[in-house]
Amino acid sequence: MNEALAEPLTGYQVVAAAAAVAGVVAGLVRAYVAYRARIHEEREATTRTTARVKWLIRLAEADHHVVRIVERDRDGHREVELGGRSASKPEAVEEAA
Repeated sequence: MNEALAEPLTGYQVVAAAAAVAGVVAGLVRAYVAYRARIHEEREATTRTTARVKWLIRLAEADHHVVRIVERDRDGHREVELGGRSASKPEAVEEAA
């Protein structure tokens, strides 16, 4: 048998082995926490999108003349105006004809 394997570990070797094991465990814990955070963010984004779509459907079903929607989120800034202007454009076309 190899004599180097039969000798007990020195203090430095024990510390090095413990540090290596602690590093591996810390890396696994960090990866798990990052995975859980990513899953939570995706679930939250899905919930927000579902709520937004339900609200927009209710808003579209309601009887409004002009609806202006302004959204700001991590994807950017959006402004949408529904109704109002579409009724004025056909009148302008009739006047020009």
